Amino acid sequence: MKMSPSIRARILVAAAALLPGVCAFAADPPGGAPQPMAPQGMAPQERRFDWFEHTQQTLGELKAKLNLAPGQTAAWNSWSAGVLADAKQQLTRMKDREEKMGEGPRAWAQGTTPERMARGIERLRAEIERMQAHLTQLEAAQGRTLAFYNQLDANQKTIFDLFWQEVHYRMVDEMETGHAPQ
Repeated sequence: MKMSPSIRARILVAAAALLPGVCAFAADPPGGAPQPMAPQGMAPQERRFDWFEHTQQTLGELKAKLNLAPGQTAAWNSWSAGVLADAKQQLTRMKDREEKMGEGPRAWAQGTTPERMARGIERLRAEIERMQAHLTQLEAAQGRTLAFYNQLDANQKTIFDLFWQEVHYRMVDEMETGHAPQ
């Protein structure tokens, strides 16, 4: 089932509402995941977007902006390790989904009507399980984020909030336009 860009955007907004940084773990943008700059000599379409690498870079930017005190390092390490673990899980889910999609739409159209209906029911049940697992992951991420957020001073909280708001709008813009803002 192909998801429309508006549905994907709504999923991203819903995920971002639960945890601003989780927009990195939302559904793929239209046309697949956004493509980062390709290494010199390599066309952009030859290199897949890497959520883990993107998340590492985003966390690096945030850490530099927060100017954490030594007493906040343990909270940062715990929170950022959870964010990176979520990014690794997202990569695994994306690979699994790509493998399943490799069967192609024609494979789903084969068989009798009751067989196709049974496959459709199976896909829906799998999607419900996937969504429940994602909800559980977001709830855990929200708890980790709150624990870290509570360790920040008022200025750092403002920086944290504004940073994730900017990341959110950058991702929405990439989804709506199909490319990163200039």
